[in-house]
Amino acid sequence: MARVVTLEPPERGDVREGREGLNPSALNGGLPLGDLLLGGLGLQWSRGICCPLRHRKNVKALREGLSPPHQRTRPPLELSQDCMRRETRTPTTPTLPSTFTCTLGNASRFVILYPAMSYMAYAIGGEELRGSTLCCPQTYGGAFLALAPGDTLSEMIACVGYFIKLFRWAEGTPHGFPRSASAFAAVLVPLAEARRNRSAYPVSLRAIQAGLLLPLISLLLTYPLSPSSHHLLNFLLRMSTKFVPECQAQDPAPTSCSTQCLSAFQEMARQGVAPYVKVCNCVLSVLCDAARWDDMRAVYSDMLQLGVEPSIVTYNTLLDSFCKAGRIDQAVMLLKDMEAQVAGCLPNDVTYNVVISGLARNGELDKAAQLVDRMRLSKQASAFTYNPLISGLLARGFVEKADALQQEMQNDGIVPTVVTYNTLIHGLFKRGNVEAAELKFLEMRAMGLQPDLITYNSLINGHCKACNLKQALWLLGDLRRAGLAPTVMTYNILIDGYCRLGNLGGAMRFKEEMRAECCLPDVCTYTILMNGSCKVKNIAMVRVFFDEMLSKGLKPDCFAYNTRISAELTLGAISDAFQLREEMMPSGISSDTVTYNILIDGLCKAGSLKDAYVLWMKMVSDGLQLDCVTYTCLIHAHCKWGLLRKANNIFRGMVASGLSPSAVTYTIFIHTYCRVGDLDSAYGWFRKMLEEGVEPNEVTYNVLMNALCRIGRTELAYQYFHEMLERGLVPNKYTYTLLIDGNCKEGNWVEAVRLYCEMHQKGIHPDHCTHNALFKGFGEDHMHDTIQYLENVVLGA
Repeated sequence: MARVVTLEPPERGDVREGREGLNPSALNGGLPLGDLLLGGLGLQWSRGICCPLRHRKNVKALREGLSPPHQRTRPPLELSQDCMRRETRTPTTPTLPSTFTCTLGNASRFVILYPAMSYMAYAIGGEELRGSTLCCPQTYGGAFLALAPGDTLSEMIACVGYFIKLFRWAEGTPHGFPRSASAFAAVLVPLAEARRNRSAYPVSLRAIQAGLLLPLISLLLTYPLSPSSHHLLNFLLRMSTKFVPECQAQDPAPTSCSTQCLSAFQEMARQGVAPYVKVCNCVLSVLCDAARWDDMRAVYSDMLQLGVEPSIVTYNTLLDSFCKAGRIDQAVMLLKDMEAQVAGCLPNDVTYNVVISGLARNGELDKAAQLVDRMRLSKQASAFTYNPLISGLLARGFVEKADALQQEMQNDGIVPTVVTYNTLIHGLFKRGNVEAAELKFLEMRAMGLQPDLITYNSLINGHCKACNLKQALWLLGDLRRAGLAPTVMTYNILIDGYCRLGNLGGAMRFKEEMRAECCLPDVCTYTILMNGSCKVKNIAMVRVFFDEMLSKGLKPDCFAYNTRISAELTLGAISDAFQLREEMMPSGISSDTVTYNILIDGLCKAGSLKDAYVLWMKMVSDGLQLDCVTYTCLIHAHCKWGLLRKANNIFRGMVASGLSPSAVTYTIFIHTYCRVGDLDSAYGWFRKMLEEGVEPNEVTYNVLMNALCRIGRTELAYQYFHEMLERGLVPNKYTYTLLIDGNCKEGNWVEAVRLYCEMHQKGIHPDHCTHNALFKGFGEDHMHDTIQYLENVVLGA
């Protein structure tokens, strides 16, 4: 039985509302018209006829009551004579008829594109668009697209341009393209058959944005699998791995990229459809970035079951995941399988570099060095091979070995890269070796390597931490002279440098300079400023910066809240501090271990040890793990109040729970016993510290040397000073000040001046405490001579 639809179009160029003349429920049992027209095409895409009426032979054929010449076997398609006359008279810009009646024979699905795109508003939207205002857009010329029974996919492919026009036009309507998997399949399948990947990209992206990836893939999997449909499935899966970077800014996804692409992969695997190995590698890479190690193993197992042969990229991605997850043994085992050709793929230089990097990060430097030697002997080594091992050596204080390794790579003809020097500069500054870091910077330039932003940020950060702001500012100027622009991180480093010196005004000036340079402060900037305000006891400014951050639309993170809480505790406002913790939860920020540690430390400093214990128990009940800092806060409080027995009990409980005391924990005990004059017990804790393999830091040695200098045993203090140097620790300003003070008390003026000169040579700037220690040994009578000597001999030199 023939189906007849009467459409009453708007006048040319007119803006009209949806007409009642189109009754969607009159078609095919009352299905929604959008789903009927486009969904039908998607579900049964082989049933259709594409007939552009602007071709005269088609118009002639239809006037005679026949199908077009290439579709003689199809049912005849009848149009009103009025429509035919208007079409043949003006084929490119037809005059709109008052009514348009088409008889589609036994066609059950059709899409109308004639004669103006306004008709598509009715066709796509159905009742959803009823009552909305539609604008009649530009006419694309007379065109009629009807879908009737029969295998006419080739004809549809020939007119894929209409599908793209349909999609683009629909996206511009208020309701957009229909949010159904069948509608997207209706457009994507012909595009896939026509190999129109570029045209399929925006359609696929919109489907993913609409959250229809899984329904779309499930629908496509119900079709007979062909090369084009298999390619389309892989195309969609590949697109899902790009979802976050492509679409997050415009339309944030309800689920993560890793979850979405994993679900799509699993849906294909359940139906026995094997993705391309390159697409599988993309899925593995996304899961690796999301640290979903177990899911990676599951995907790899599915690949093998589906018959997908892993490539070298597959194995390298798996090795990278093993290393990042700390599963070094599995990484080494897989590498051995690859070397023995069990895995079916031989390792390349990237494979070895990944494993070397993982071994170095996990502290297995000997194994990493063995692999480097193997690559060096096989002539496969590059700067990428050496860089991770150099970084690992520097991280563990082996500065000389790292320098020797750099010389070794240069002797083998391997030129260090910018990354190599960035690693060396960062590592040397981290160890406090300012002079050596500067030499590496000069060496880098001498080799013709151009420093990048990472280089300058490392240098500026190193000098700021060494309280050498003058050099840091010079480097900022050098950065600009090199044609680089400082980033938010650069400014944050400088602001932190000023805050370290207590120069809050200078820090605020840099914040204003950031704005002038269109480099807006972030949450980290305000957190640094709040922390700097805490150091100078300006708690009012902490509150000002916190409120300003909120007024700028920035959302404080846990670090910002913790800094504000610490400030309130410094002020003694314990109730305000706990109120802030309560405000974190509605903001979606959970109190972490650091939050509790700050609160426990604040209560301990206020002498509220009972409340600290109560909070400690709540921390456990909330499921948070007690860490070394938690125990150390309680130990420090008990030591401060002279409760050494309880402090020792807490220490034993800490060890019994499986936690390893830190250098700070041991230093607290050493300092406490030194303060009460029990140097034997202090040395006992120092010896125990070494026996447990805990490396002393500069503060530990300073505490011991200070205690010895105070009782006049400066010579023994020098023994600890030399031991400190042997361990690779760099003496700081406090180290030199206490030795100068000890020598001045004993009348060793020459040695005191030598130490003062050594400070300047190493780039360590004395402060007023250093000068007070130096001058007080000579009295008022010699003050003028002392200052003159320092100016002429020391500073002049």
